[in-house]
Amino acid sequence: MSRAPLADPLGTVLSWVWALGTAAGLAVVGGMAQAEYSSAQTPLAHPALSVDDISPADSAG
Repeated sequence: MSRAPLADPLGTVLSWVWALGTAAGLAVVGGMAQAEYSSAQTPLAHPALSVDDISPADSAG
């Protein structure tokens, strides 16, 4: 069995570009998801204020 010659070299190139672009895009999305997940695990430098943090002098009334 011999291999058939490439009938459409442009189609082959475009297929490779599509495959490599898809792989690169998935890698970028995976990297962004990993960065988002790992940043969510670190505590905030300035946590949000709660009701206990407000002094009586600052409260309205």
